[in-house]
Amino acid sequence: MKLAVRTHRLLTPLQELRDAVILIDGDRIEAVGRCDNTPIPEGFEVWDVGDRIVAPGFIDIHVHGGNGFFAREGAEAVQEISKWLATTGTTSWLATIGDLEGIKGAVEALKQGIVGASVEGIHGEGPFLYPKYLPGDSNAPPPAAEISVFHELLEAAEGHMLMMDCSPDLPGGLELIREIRRSGVVASFAHGEADYELFMRAVEAGVRHVTHTYNVMTGMHHRRPGAVGAALTCDQLMCELNADGFHVDAVAMDVLIRCKGLDRVCLISDMQAAAGLPDGEYDWSDRVIDGEFEWVGVKLIKKGGMVRLAGQNADTDGTISSSVWPVRNGVYNLVRDVGLSLKDAVRLATINPAVAVGLDARIGSLEPDKRADLVVIDEEVNIHLAMVAGEVMYRAG
Repeated sequence: MKLAVRTHRLLTPLQELRDAVILIDGDRIEAVGRCDNTPIPEGFEVWDVGDRIVAPGFIDIHVHGGNGFFAREGAEAVQEISKWLATTGTTSWLATIGDLEGIKGAVEALKQGIVGASVEGIHGEGPFLYPKYLPGDSNAPPPAAEISVFHELLEAAEGHMLMMDCSPDLPGGLELIREIRRSGVVASFAHGEADYELFMRAVEAGVRHVTHTYNVMTGMHHRRPGAVGAALTCDQLMCELNADGFHVDAVAMDVLIRCKGLDRVCLISDMQAAAGLPDGEYDWSDRVIDGEFEWVGVKLIKKGGMVRLAGQNADTDGTISSSVWPVRNGVYNLVRDVGLSLKDAVRLATINPAVAVGLDARIGSLEPDKRADLVVIDEEVNIHLAMVAGEVMYRAG
């Protein structure tokens, strides 16, 4: 299909073009520019979206699930999540999984071919995480970060493992980080009690990414800068930000972006299966037992925009369990609550996550020869259309 999409406003996202057009030939972008100097060739169908905004499709490199499914449940679950994600404006994602069987299921989905948001690879959040921050016995001894287990997961991923998390305070953590880096996978800090000094040793070992910055890590004190202080000041790191409005206060979002700049922060959702479902209590303990943690007997309560682990006072002070808001909500929150321009907020949800995992040569921005992944949105970041590789995967109404 040869298509010309005209708009009064286009975000590349590094530039904002007025009265612009994007030419799409098949699954690729042929040209992007202002209408007055980008002629539409004969044979191109013209879509005029008027005052609505054309932007790159959102990229979410940290997604556990959505619409009733966890990615670790297998190929069918991954397919269902992909279909639903496209309705939220996410056109590419990393299946975030921490166990062997879950990884095999995601690889099987990739072999089948994905309909909906494109699965670009796997983000391994688990099993190399400090146990204090996981359901179950917080007094359990930390597991060893075994290189042999990482290689087993890496082999099962069949070349699709793009990122692996590790707590450097685990026994063998620094050695594992070196091996992750050596293997060509992005090593990310996650779920740990490391202080500033240990965190910086992890950076020396190869950590280049920070999973959901601020959350489940040592905070910043003026005499103990902690992991957060290291993340804010180390220029080698790309920092994830969950801007759902619940995990990180708007002031802390602002601090992160001011410290890191617009090119070293990427929006993520950290969504789980309850995303897209109504409020209520959910029990997936018979479906999801994995290497990240033991789910037997664990119930989740979704209420008021959050999901917490069920238990005493779960409605108000139970442990928050991931998120239920897609990246599009984070984009909107950065504009409304932090004061970013829409262009800059979109940047954090498109080209930055693509750069973080080495995908920016083919997705993440509207440029010639890149894959034709785009969204049509309005000022409130409502999704009117989502396109993946030149095919419309979602159209509002």
